[in-house]
Amino acid sequence: MRTVLIVLTSLLFCLSSVCQETPAPHRFTWAINDAPPFHIHSGKYQGQGFCDVLVNQMQKYIPGQHELLNLPPARIAKLREQGAPLCFPCMIKRQDTSSTRYSDATLYYQPHKIITNPSIAASMQTEFGLPVPLTQLLQDQRFSFGRPLGRQYGAQLQPVIDQYADQSKVHTQLSGPQPTMTALRLVANGKLDYSLDYRVIGRHFELTEHGELTYLDIQENQNNPIIGAVGCSNSEWGKESIARINQALPLVLRSEAYLRNLDFWFAADNQDFWHRYRHQVLGESDDKALVSGISPAHRHNARQ
Repeated sequence: MRTVLIVLTSLLFCLSSVCQETPAPHRFTWAINDAPPFHIHSGKYQGQGFCDVLVNQMQKYIPGQHELLNLPPARIAKLREQGAPLCFPCMIKRQDTSSTRYSDATLYYQPHKIITNPSIAASMQTEFGLPVPLTQLLQDQRFSFGRPLGRQYGAQLQPVIDQYADQSKVHTQLSGPQPTMTALRLVANGKLDYSLDYRVIGRHFELTEHGELTYLDIQENQNNPIIGAVGCSNSEWGKESIARINQALPLVLRSEAYLRNLDFWFAADNQDFWHRYRHQVLGESDDKALVSGISPAHRHNARQ
């Protein structure tokens, strides 16, 4: 009898404390790279990229362990294809694929634009009008085109790029550190006629390099804004990660730190930004306030 009591006592003690395993906290691995203004690793705006702030707010509102890995974009894509447990915070939202599972919306981007300098912009408008038909522009060998090696441009533009880019000696793909900034430097200095990218990329260039750029709408994509999302490897780990991310997004996307950052990078050059953000990211109407505080004062503070 005494032996039975000892066993029962030990079992109760085991069930109540020692023998119960505490579930390990979920571990997030965030893959990032030095791609201003998504992530900014140096200079005046270090740590203030909009993807930097998004990840910071994820770490704040999602319980668990968070690790950051600095990797080249091609390596990140390869690891996702291999099912490695990692998430890339700033992707274009799509249907889930065999390699990638996407979160709910995180950001609204204006469609890609032709980025050029004022002189070339005038010539393009004279030749093609506005919006500029990219299909025709790429075939016109009077205008030199450059883009980062491996850069993708979404469902509307990528088929055009695949068919007509790199078919001429006046087209080039740029590699090396920060190839996007290299392309914009060449455009601003008149050594390259145009590139393609988001308006916010040009804003960072203008703030840091003080070059003059001009932005032209593209015929093929002008009515197709782009929605951002977090992308994680499509595995059981990724499924759990996306579920936790989606649960936290209502707080993350309304956090003052994130909204102030978006106000600085996006709203300063796009009067329609907050309307689009409310409708296409938050799913709210304009009569619903975001947070106290998206104001000229915040925009000024973000620039300091």
